[in-house]
Amino acid sequence: MANVRFEHLTVRYSEHTVFSDFSLEVESGQILCLVGPSGCGKTTLVRALLGLNKPETGTITVGERVLFDAKRRVNVPAEKRNIGIVFQDYAVWPHMTVIENVSYPLKKQRRNKQEIRERAMKALEQVHMTEYANHLPSQLSGGQQQRVAIARALVTDSDVVVMDEPITNLDAKLREEMLLEIRMIQKRLGATILYITHDQQSALQLCDRMAIMRQDGSLCQCGTDEDIILRPADRFVFEFIGVSNFIPLCVEGGRTYLDCGEKIPFADLPAGVDARGKEMGVRLNDVVFDRQSPIEATVTSRVFLGSEYNYFLRLGQRDIRVQQSTLDARTFGMVAAGERVGIRFLNPRFYDGKGAMA
Repeated sequence: MANVRFEHLTVRYSEHTVFSDFSLEVESGQILCLVGPSGCGKTTLVRALLGLNKPETGTITVGERVLFDAKRRVNVPAEKRNIGIVFQDYAVWPHMTVIENVSYPLKKQRRNKQEIRERAMKALEQVHMTEYANHLPSQLSGGQQQRVAIARALVTDSDVVVMDEPITNLDAKLREEMLLEIRMIQKRLGATILYITHDQQSALQLCDRMAIMRQDGSLCQCGTDEDIILRPADRFVFEFIGVSNFIPLCVEGGRTYLDCGEKIPFADLPAGVDARGKEMGVRLNDVVFDRQSPIEATVTSRVFLGSEYNYFLRLGQRDIRVQQSTLDARTFGMVAAGERVGIRFLNPRFYDGKGAMA
């Protein structure tokens, strides 16, 4: 086990700066999920860690070992960094058996045959694939091929394992299974894993900590899943993790209104919040039906999702979404399309025009 530290990294391609003065730590024995929109620099950071590109400034350290230091001109070659990698597309060789795929990194290191087989079988045991050792990849499911890729990343006793969108190509059921597999493998080995994804739900299910990157490559917030969901740093984090409604506010004659094309009186503004130039953000499951509420909306459609209902409402001239559990639906009663219904907003957050918390 080892921690990973990125300190003051800058990476540029020609005149394009991917990220500048970037710092982040992956704690030893934890899974850190790095999440951000496409093009924000997640894969570039991974390539810097693996030694596949060279930052202009900064240092990269794994445990006590410096892999890169721009000032001291340290740049450990990629093949000597001892980092496992699991790719999105599995990258298993179709002409090799499972055990040959897993053994390949050890053969490149010129280990003896007995050690190679013992370590390869141990890695396959960790991912529950020993019975498939002599199968070809074409005889395996997508999830099984991904487990082979994970075993190959583990076989060299890597200090750190990087997983770059490893379950994107799997169907929904297999994605759920692989998330559980990855978590169980990590628990058994105590491995340090840097997991790269744009899938917020997968990250929330898997991570010990989550780091959120902005489109410009800056680090917006790093913390536990509870920190990210319950205490988002700003509007970007609140909007990026999960689905939310945003409703502009305005003030006229000393009264606060929801500015939805038509002005709807809003009396629940917290003390100390000036509504001028602000907007309110609220999660879908924090909009609740309440027949006593003076704020009313029209149900335009309802979708049943198994454990919950997804409602689309028309509030003034603005569309908003609501999620209601089946238990709450039974308690409140079904709401049909075309019906007018009162709504309340729980746990709203208020942001200024720059996305900062009001």
